[in-house]
Amino acid sequence: MKKLVLILLSVFLLMGSFAGCSTDSDNGDSGDNGSQEKIVIGNLQDLSGATSVWGEAVKNGAELYADLVNANGGINGREVEIITYDIKLDPQEALNAYNRLVDQDKAVAVIGPPLSNVGLSLAPVAAAKGVPVVGSFIDPRVTLNEDGTPQSQMFLMQPSSVQYAEIVSDYALNEVGVKNMAVLYDQSNSFAVSQVVPFMEYFEANGGTIVAEEVYKAGDKDFKVQLNKIKEAGAEALYVPNYVQDLIITIQQAEQVGLDVAMFGGLDFAPPFVTLLSDPSQGDNIYFANNYSDEEPQLVEVREAFVEKFGEEPINKAYLGYDKMMIIVEALKNAEEITGPAVTAALENIDNLQGTTGVITISPETHQPLGLSMVMYKIENGEYLDLGRHVPESHK
Repeated sequence: MKKLVLILLSVFLLMGSFAGCSTDSDNGDSGDNGSQEKIVIGNLQDLSGATSVWGEAVKNGAELYADLVNANGGINGREVEIITYDIKLDPQEALNAYNRLVDQDKAVAVIGPPLSNVGLSLAPVAAAKGVPVVGSFIDPRVTLNEDGTPQSQMFLMQPSSVQYAEIVSDYALNEVGVKNMAVLYDQSNSFAVSQVVPFMEYFEANGGTIVAEEVYKAGDKDFKVQLNKIKEAGAEALYVPNYVQDLIITIQQAEQVGLDVAMFGGLDFAPPFVTLLSDPSQGDNIYFANNYSDEEPQLVEVREAFVEKFGEEPINKAYLGYDKMMIIVEALKNAEEITGPAVTAALENIDNLQGTTGVITISPETHQPLGLSMVMYKIENGEYLDLGRHVPESHK
């Protein structure tokens, strides 16, 4: 008889726990009532457009961290649930999906895509709705208004294009010892321009000289005139914040004109760049900054878990997705209540959070990371060499 009572009691409790697992939670619910309801986190990614590889990686990284949180009891006993929408590389699709996440799905925070144009579109809508977006959109305008105040609901969790350019510029000056730098960039590419301007400003403000500034436009295939001018200017190194195909042309044509100098650039130099060269050994004396290092201990378990779950090695964006979710979860743990405004307030106080991509502190003044270092790499004879983390003193 006692066994029967215990069985019936267990069934009753189990049914009660299922009844509390609805995702249709009120955005203003502090969690005091219906404490078993899942906490909904939105996720806006391109899953079918030209950057779908990035979107899938962010999605998978975020889901991996959500699995870890739920396996360890959730947040105050509540599981987290990620609801993902395909934005199809379209800002309007992103706006529609954001509104659906907030109004229908009752999301209290949203994982944003690595797409600055989408972030720019989301900023005013998110400000009106009061539900924060944590993304990797590196255009500073996504997180900062023209007057320097932060966009109220937009948060960046990796260095902005300005911060990234300054990290590389500082390394060239103070670690490699370059004093005379040239730049070559696609003037029609806002991504390139957003990096080259702060790079040059930082380089000259800290004692370096820009001896040549050469440009081209999208579709150009012959840079030999510009490269010869750079050679004649006596440049010790060349900064090229350009896309992969343009970098391949630059390396090949620099060799043709006899320009043998170090090159500095962005993440387009990251693997598998050297395998795209006709001869991988042409990838030589090249420096760039990456978000993470395979040699850092915090990546080992994450990489192993990722491979086990998805059957493939994680790329850069997967680690960013993992860290985006980690930041949101940390904010949820520290929020006074589970609401959009409370999560926003907690995001402004993220401090010394160890992620896969570094130790993350969010500045409440800029909604950008404060003092976040990046891992410098050198490509030498087709091989990637880890040079360790670097951050300028001015970023600390």
